[in-house]
Amino acid sequence: MDIKEYIKSQSFRGIIIGIVIAVIMLLIFQAGVFVGYRKASFAYRFGDNYYQVFDKRAPSPFGFPLHDKFRASHGAAGEVMSISLPNLVVVGPDSVEKTVLISDDTLVRKLDGEVKPEDIKTGDFLVVIGTPEENSQIRAKLIRILPPPQNEEELDRN
Repeated sequence: MDIKEYIKSQSFRGIIIGIVIAVIMLLIFQAGVFVGYRKASFAYRFGDNYYQVFDKRAPSPFGFPLHDKFRASHGAAGEVMSISLPNLVVVGPDSVEKTVLISDDTLVRKLDGEVKPEDIKTGDFLVVIGTPEENSQIRAKLIRILPPPQNEEELDRN
């Protein structure tokens, strides 16, 4: 059999298609490993920087977190506790404080309009979407200022 005939054969075509499929599967797997590593490394650094000072739970055996899942690393929601631009601290409903870093390209919105980061006040309620930084901060891409939540008494009257 000649090499030109073999290249045109069905078996050669099948081998090439198999190799292409294997390469695509390996690339998809590598993308999953990359995303998982970023999320796990953020949670690991967050624990180093936060739990050493504020956590009241006993340390996990052998360093494995048995009590809960990874912390959300790409955003925050809650009340603004302190502001020192370009940083602000947001405490969520789970009482976890997250440091948010505001950059020049951060979009800050209130209702249907855009506002400046200087318009954020202590006590405002925010939703922050961004990317995790190496020092366990969240670099904000979008900050949405929300109206204060209604308390249970107001809900009972309505």
